[in-house]
Amino acid sequence: MKKGLLLVVVMVFMVTAISAAFAGPFSDVPKKHWAYEAVNSLAAKGLLEGYADGKFKGSKAMTRYEMALLTARLIDKKFGGADLETLQKLTIEFADELALLGVKVQALEEEVKVIRNDVDTLKTDVDTLKKSGFNKFRVTLEDRIRFEDNKYKDLNAGVADLGNSRFVNRLRMNIKGQVDDNVSTFLSLQDSTVHGFATQNNPNTGFNNDTAADTNRDLFLGYIDVRNFGGGRLIDNFRAGRFTLTIGKGLVLDNEVDGLLIKKAHKNTNFAFAALDTRNNFAARSNNDGLDAKLFTVDHAWKQVAAGAYYFTKSSAYDRISGTGNAYSALDMYGLTLDGKMGKHVVAFAEFLEQKPAEDDELYVINNIDAANDWKGQAMKFGVEWTINNRWDLTGLYQERQKDFLVLGVNDDYSDSAYYGNGVYANCGIFNCTFGKNGAAVADSFNNSKIAGVILGYKATDKLHMDVWYEDLKAKTENAVGASGNFDQNTVQLVGTYQYRENTAFKLRYRTTKYKDDDADYTALGVGAPVDNDQVRLDLNVKF
Repeated sequence: MKKGLLLVVVMVFMVTAISAAFAGPFSDVPKKHWAYEAVNSLAAKGLLEGYADGKFKGSKAMTRYEMALLTARLIDKKFGGADLETLQKLTIEFADELALLGVKVQALEEEVKVIRNDVDTLKTDVDTLKKSGFNKFRVTLEDRIRFEDNKYKDLNAGVADLGNSRFVNRLRMNIKGQVDDNVSTFLSLQDSTVHGFATQNNPNTGFNNDTAADTNRDLFLGYIDVRNFGGGRLIDNFRAGRFTLTIGKGLVLDNEVDGLLIKKAHKNTNFAFAALDTRNNFAARSNNDGLDAKLFTVDHAWKQVAAGAYYFTKSSAYDRISGTGNAYSALDMYGLTLDGKMGKHVVAFAEFLEQKPAEDDELYVINNIDAANDWKGQAMKFGVEWTINNRWDLTGLYQERQKDFLVLGVNDDYSDSAYYGNGVYANCGIFNCTFGKNGAAVADSFNNSKIAGVILGYKATDKLHMDVWYEDLKAKTENAVGASGNFDQNTVQLVGTYQYRENTAFKLRYRTTKYKDDDADYTALGVGAPVDNDQVRLDLNVKF
């Protein structure tokens, strides 16, 4: 009895094993056969059905009718991914057999022909686009979400603590094109909106936004570059349009401008000439004055040292520039820069510039500005950076500015320095504005001052970088009621940048500014003096 039961168990096991070996749709196609996967796939798609006894009979020769049946099934399955040319040959070869199976061969041939024509047309269109340079254009998007909160402290009794916050979205669409080896173009369209106040196509003009409108749509950058212009003998690169321009080390101008820029290099010496329209970058503009400003620069690099010089001049035309209490029609500016490597891990730079009226300007002569209200502005800045190791670096900065010195144009996205730019005194809202003890707005020009700064940088990981800033501003002279145009103060800030993904980054900045109570200008101004303030700013940047 036990032997009989054992025999039954063995037979069941053998049947199960055999069934596993032939687990496909056909009982005569073993799982280990080299064609098993192909046969199983065709059967699953309904292209192979086998014989009535459930067998595939793979060694049996295929008749023409069976091949015709397979072709008909391919047609019925919308070609099943088959190659169009191969299927067309099959329909011709088995035309008679397909006709007997009820397949309209002529209609099929016409349909295949139409598809082939469509494919050929598409290929032709793609080739045409490639020849026209369309495939060399690339479109990218940049989106920056910024939240900023400001808190003003130590106000007079009876005045509520002041604070404001804003939530700004800035979207840029960048279009970069390489027309050919020597011609390229770049466009950046920008939309900047202050959330909570702006509505679509209906900005709340001038409220809580430095751009004078809560929704600002414009052309941020747009220029064309032509390399080897005229064969390259005279001009290496010619640029026209709206582009970013930095004069010297960026002390006086680091912003977007409209105009023309020409560059030429010769034996480690670089020359540049620019003709600029300054009406979008200078205060108090009136009319379109054309390319009224000219810039010439030259710099040369040696093994350890590089030196440069620049000359900037602006004619009056219809435009006037507003300075610190001065209005003048024209400007001449001279500047020198120096960069050097001081040892293996230390680099340094310096910049000196002087501004004064263009005495040969027609309006300058007519209005006798020299006798009525002459002026001269000078400034200097130098910095040293020490790369301590692969984790730490230390930077020291120092600058001096005279009362009449004027920053022509800066963009605060380029630096976290609290004193990067300077606003015209009593013109709150351009670069720097705070609140006084009585709650009224107070402007601070940063001119007629000495500004020292120290930056300690730390690379926590490959993705996380942190900087600690300390900056101290002190007036060069102490004059009553803001005659010097500024107030002694210091600013401490912590800046952290986290590269979350290749195209996604977070930036968090905390800044606190404290005014020195013993400053003569601060004391004399009384309830109009500015108050200490804190700022928290969070940026989320995404590029795609």
